[in-house]
Amino acid sequence: MNPSEAYLRELLAKTQWTDEECRWLLHYLEHTPGTELRAYMLERFRQQGFEAPPQGLADSLLAGIHARIQPAAPPARVVPLFRRWRYIAAAVAVGGIIAAAFFLLQPGQRPQTGTPLAAAAPADIAPGSNKARLVLGNGQAVVLDQAADGPLAAASGEQVKKQDAELIYSQGGSGHNTLITPNGGQYRVTLADGTKVWLNAASSLQYPASFDGNDRTVSLSGEAYFEVSSDATRPFFVKVGDMTVQVLGTHFNINAYSEEKLFTTTLVQGAVRVISGSQRITLAPGEQSTMEQSSGRLQRASGEAEDAIGWKNGLFAFKNDELKAVMRDISRWYDVEVVYEKGLDENIHVSGAMRRQEYLAQSLKILELTADVHFEIQGRTVSVRKK
Repeated sequence: MNPSEAYLRELLAKTQWTDEECRWLLHYLEHTPGTELRAYMLERFRQQGFEAPPQGLADSLLAGIHARIQPAAPPARVVPLFRRWRYIAAAVAVGGIIAAAFFLLQPGQRPQTGTPLAAAAPADIAPGSNKARLVLGNGQAVVLDQAADGPLAAASGEQVKKQDAELIYSQGGSGHNTLITPNGGQYRVTLADGTKVWLNAASSLQYPASFDGNDRTVSLSGEAYFEVSSDATRPFFVKVGDMTVQVLGTHFNINAYSEEKLFTTTLVQGAVRVISGSQRITLAPGEQSTMEQSSGRLQRASGEAEDAIGWKNGLFAFKNDELKAVMRDISRWYDVEVVYEKGLDENIHVSGAMRRQEYLAQSLKILELTADVHFEIQGRTVSVRKK
């Protein structure tokens, strides 16, 4: 066994990888034909009792890994906080495809020789996509995933167009608009002042079609990531129930779903002041604050900013999170109902990283690797029970 193969096997036996290990794996996948990985997969197939793996299966899985780790070209200036995402994506690709292989090859799930993997997969649920509804100032509703690119609101006074699954506003319009994403949806909007907002599933954002006053105020329900255009003369406010986030020019995330115990604000770049009644907390980059919904108590919190904004970058990232909180995320993105076995331990925690574009069965399989639970999909219902 050569050193490269030995190191690869050592990595694949681990449940977590360091940044250095992710860099090594990414380099391996980009600069080698993957001979050692192919041999490892075939060996694992045989260990599982598959004497004759389907012809070309390992090659097709390896090709899938190579195709899926290719990141988009990075911008000229990259915020240091995001340096790890390229490596995390590589880890997700490798771990996810290998886990999928063994899932498909369980007894009763084995594809016939020459049968495409997609045809052999059990009934599954597709991930969410870019879809939303825009309510204009005159009350007219536009289903954006059915609307053609181009101007949307000439009759209502707004200066807004749809372009490549994004709304883009220009100064000069009138009225207040509301952007609403359903379960299984997400959408982007560039407000009239140039502020960019990514809206997660089951969320809504209310905002003026044009900012004409001394401040810029929007209202959020659910979750959104903001890149606020700098304007020192007109502060930017995000109102979330009894909490307000004040900024001048910054990048931050707010998670404020009504079914969650806490509203969490995560600062990526710049500075924000979080306000709840008489309480005020000013955050520095990488810091978080939480507001308890029941009491309004505001406090500084520990947490990793890169995990909080993973959804915006196309990833789920869970680190020892409560199972039910994780499944609420899953429910919103895949638009499914989650039911729990009676007596299931309330204190189960799970970890995992997977692409939001994975089908539901694959995402749940990855979660099963880190917790003593099993998931079953029936229609649009996910049942959770102890293994």
